[in-house]
Amino acid sequence: MTPRQTLTRTDWIDTAFDLLARQGAKAVRVDLLCKALGVTKGSFYWHFDDLAALKAAMIAQWRRAAARDLIDTATQTQLTPRDLIIGLFRGIQQRHAKGGSLAETALRQWSSADPVVQKLVRDADNERLAFLTTQIRAAGITGGAARSRAAFLYAALIGMEQLAGEPALTPADMEDVIDSILRGES
Repeated sequence: MTPRQTLTRTDWIDTAFDLLARQGAKAVRVDLLCKALGVTKGSFYWHFDDLAALKAAMIAQWRRAAARDLIDTATQTQLTPRDLIIGLFRGIQQRHAKGGSLAETALRQWSSADPVVQKLVRDADNERLAFLTTQIRAAGITGGAARSRAAFLYAALIGMEQLAGEPALTPADMEDVIDSILRGES
């Protein structure tokens, strides 16, 4: 970024996600953000009251992108429950938050040490699980089986995100698992 460009709150949030994804939660510090953006601390405090305000903005952006926006986008069209579930999975895998491929994994690691982040990640997880449960019920799976199958699918997705290297399941494999669950196979 050139010094003449005016930074926005989004620039700060995006840079914080990059640091979080590459170096972990301890790297989300005002001095490291300023160094990455080539500006002084005054610029940071122009946009945020303190580091806690930046972190809150990061989490709000991630939660919006990770759950609400994905679900809203998916439900604006007339798709089958299968297609809606696959759309949610693809959206999560595309990592709508900044920070590249490690953003969601880094946020989950951060949540293990920060109760505020943990609550917000849990809230997003609950939104995603409710959506998946609704779609599985719409496909004809009833009762507690719908919630159990939704939890299994979601756990598989999150688990795949935690694997280093090549995922154990390809997107096509995941679609096969989704199809199996929607057919009621065990």
